[in-house]
Amino acid sequence: MKKTVDVIVAILAKYWVIVAIFAAIITLLISMYESIGQSVWFDEGYSIMLAQRPVHELVALTSVDAHPPLYYLFLKLWGSVFGWSELALRLSSAIAGAASVGLMVVLIRKLFSPKIAVVVAPFLVLAPFLARYNYEIRMYALISCIGILATLVLVTAYRTRATKWWVLYALLVAMGMYTLYMSAVIWLAHVVWLAYEDHRHHRPIIRQRHWAYYCWAVILFIPWLPTVINQVFNSALPPFMTAMTLDQAVNIITMLLGYNASWQTGAWLSVGLMIIGLLFVYLLGKVWRASGSRYRQGIVLVGLGFVTGIVFYTLTSLPPIPPHFMERYTLHIALFFYAIIGIVVALGWRIGYYKQSAVLGALTVFVMGYGLFTLHDVGNYNFQRLQFVQAKTIRSDIGCDQTTFVTAGPYGYIDMWYDFQGCDLRFYQPDDILFSGGFAPVNDSAQRIKNSNSLDAKRIVFVYFDDSTVSMTPDSRYTQVGQQDFNKTHVKIYER
Repeated sequence: MKKTVDVIVAILAKYWVIVAIFAAIITLLISMYESIGQSVWFDEGYSIMLAQRPVHELVALTSVDAHPPLYYLFLKLWGSVFGWSELALRLSSAIAGAASVGLMVVLIRKLFSPKIAVVVAPFLVLAPFLARYNYEIRMYALISCIGILATLVLVTAYRTRATKWWVLYALLVAMGMYTLYMSAVIWLAHVVWLAYEDHRHHRPIIRQRHWAYYCWAVILFIPWLPTVINQVFNSALPPFMTAMTLDQAVNIITMLLGYNASWQTGAWLSVGLMIIGLLFVYLLGKVWRASGSRYRQGIVLVGLGFVTGIVFYTLTSLPPIPPHFMERYTLHIALFFYAIIGIVVALGWRIGYYKQSAVLGALTVFVMGYGLFTLHDVGNYNFQRLQFVQAKTIRSDIGCDQTTFVTAGPYGYIDMWYDFQGCDLRFYQPDDILFSGGFAPVNDSAQRIKNSNSLDAKRIVFVYFDDSTVSMTPDSRYTQVGQQDFNKTHVKIYER
């Protein structure tokens, strides 16, 4: 068995570039397959709304939200060129996610060897967490791509000392910050790795010229800095943010490997995850002791790519700081997590721990495969609101003919807006909406109604959720003729 595996890996290593391309293509196909039939939910609808606005409005809206504008500008350009169909929009994220996987294979080859790169590839391709957020019409796949590319450029710049690579790196850092503020965890990981390398080579840490390029990145970000400060002190973050607790740390692992929340994880999956954890720690210790300087350099960089983010989220969750974490904020560091498992498997096999490496690799792949099947069943389930997105189902079951749909508040409107294009969709909001956060795009919307007197449809369908805070009862012209429940989304049907 050992000889067969070694021969296969050796053959694939000769064509590692093809493996990297093939891994990216398969990642793209898996993500797009998982997206089939999924409704465009609130965050995605918000992205599309912003992208379809004029540039000056787009920038103004992002300035009162929680994220910077670069992704929305990218999506605007993409939609203008390739159209605003769901397929085209999801493809924009899936391509970025697929490129991230291909770039990670290239990075592993650069840090280690072609053989290790081809062993790591399956752990990236079969990652269920990536498959889920690689099709989401949000900035997460794009920032993952920028982060991995920047890491590859960083390694090249550090080894060659060439100015052109450091300049490109500074530009990528700035681009990352203009795309997602939480990309800072990647740049922090890079800073720690550079300090580690300088210390290991007995160089004066603070005198190294590479720190100057971080200054240039900061200078490039200064025009947006006043907006960031305003956002920090006038937070528009959603109410579902959590602190990085022990339970949340466990939840990250169960989501990354099995695409189950910690509270959903049953006994068998728990046992499998514990075995994976124990074997990983055991082999990591053996691999570290047996590795030379070059491989340790790679292990530290890839490990820091994930661990630094978890430490950062933990420290920024300590009271009295308000919590600022959701599990999807780990997507841009998740590739480092999957990569380090593959690296430990490959290096463990290389130093003679065949059984342990085989069990760790096979069990991890099995659990991730299970995670992909779970993802296919649950789709873009909202783990914060604990509900399935039902827009497509509601439209299909009820139909739009001579019907006005009214949602309870602006959240439901944005949540259903994209999938209800061509229908008469409104939202009921008796109180004025603040020009901030995710509701800012509908602040002055003509689709807002304060009462049902302005409606004249033959049929009104009122849509609300378990946590809706407003409720509308149409005037005496209408009589309720039905009610349906779609998971935690409910509709009341009225006819005139």
